[in-house]
Amino acid sequence: MQERVGASIVEIITESLYDKPIVVFREYVQNSADSLRIAESTSPTSELAIKIWKEKNSLYFLDNGTGIAPEAFESTMGSIADSSKIRSKCIGYKGIGRLSGLSYCQKLTFVNIVDYKQDHFQTYTIDCQKYTSLRKSGEINNLQFAKLMDLISVLEDYSDASKIKDIMSPYDYLFKNCNTGFLVILDELSPVLNATINEKGFLESLSWLLPVTFEEEMLTPNEDDNVHELFSDLSSKTPFSNISSIPAKSFNISYNNNNIRRPIKRKSLRGYLCKSNLDQYAVCVHTFSNSGIAIDSKNSFSGIRMYIDNILLCDESELIPALQQFGMISHTVSETIQTVRGIGAVIYIVDKVNISANARRTFIDVTDEDSFDFLKLVGEFVENVYQARYALSNYYSAKKKEETTTENLNDFREKAENALLKLASYEITIEEDTVPAKDFLDLSPAEKRRIIKSKISKEINARIKRYIDQIADFNLDTCFEDFITWLKAN
Repeated sequence: MQERVGASIVEIITESLYDKPIVVFREYVQNSADSLRIAESTSPTSELAIKIWKEKNSLYFLDNGTGIAPEAFESTMGSIADSSKIRSKCIGYKGIGRLSGLSYCQKLTFVNIVDYKQDHFQTYTIDCQKYTSLRKSGEINNLQFAKLMDLISVLEDYSDASKIKDIMSPYDYLFKNCNTGFLVILDELSPVLNATINEKGFLESLSWLLPVTFEEEMLTPNEDDNVHELFSDLSSKTPFSNISSIPAKSFNISYNNNNIRRPIKRKSLRGYLCKSNLDQYAVCVHTFSNSGIAIDSKNSFSGIRMYIDNILLCDESELIPALQQFGMISHTVSETIQTVRGIGAVIYIVDKVNISANARRTFIDVTDEDSFDFLKLVGEFVENVYQARYALSNYYSAKKKEETTTENLNDFREKAENALLKLASYEITIEEDTVPAKDFLDLSPAEKRRIIKSKISKEINARIKRYIDQIADFNLDTCFEDFITWLKAN
């Protein structure tokens, strides 16, 4: 049936599905990641990696994964939407991503590393200029996909390809224990792709986009916090909170020999760092302040980013409009986007069987009840952020107004604390301004009790946190008594 697919499908794919230059990095990296997943199970001791580099006007993607079986290379490269990947185990399973580079270079080459040590390579080269010429002339409209590929591509099998070996020579060490892999080459890059690569924030964009690990400081134990426990948990190979998948599975990826890391740093975190499960569909990690949800333009960890297999699916600029379309938020798009940029949140989808990305792999494809239910949970989270922001705003606004009564102020405060509580998995109290001793004595008994309760709660929470970080022996039956004993000793 392959020959009955019209050649115009290539135009649809390259112009509508891959309309942003940076997608070439996502598509070729996720194909490499799928290959490395398989290689990990067969060669766990090998140094598996994805190397990306730009030299002159060419862009390269190299991995030392499993490659493609030599007997299947021709049929795989010459087909469309005919992938053998399993949806629940692979990122790229639709079989169309390899064409994403077609619009961004003049020549696109795929190199199957059959036997690195024996210099055995297979290549499939697409003449992108010829494709563009056929498209502009209208000739493509009368062609079937298979015929188009015959006209614009060349398949070759090398038992000795010195030029290919020279390209990969700086990474020869990757094939010390591995003998297979894959290389994608984009020659004569288009001006629009070059412009994207030359943008000031390009490397940071890659850091948020690709399936990479966290900064080392997020994974290193610190005496006074448990940040490392959460981020180590996310990237651990052990199950996370009864979820069988690894939410933030990462790979060793570099660009121009610079290791790429997710750009979340300790200084990016707000006062509270929380995690929660979205009904087993996803893991949500978010950080916020209890003194105000305000935008900090210098903090790159702002807004909401959603991931599938640790590859960026979308951020709030696409998420919020979609939630409004389905009636899952009750405020304007622009107002809600501004609100969520006052926190930092990442959502890792873990159920790929029931939740899938759309064809562009930029958002959830809402085609069934599970996908809809999942987005409802995300909508509820967004609403909680919105309510917390404005509850805090109302409280601090009321504090500045001299005519506000103590009763009204307490009401605003309670609403703010309840709104914050919905964002956290533990009790939260609003930060109190320091009350001078003289002013404190003038307060009513009820106000004194509230302030003392707040001060004690804050101190107890800090000590609980320090205690949990320090203990090594865990006993559920005597945990409270053990804590009291520790308090007396410290």
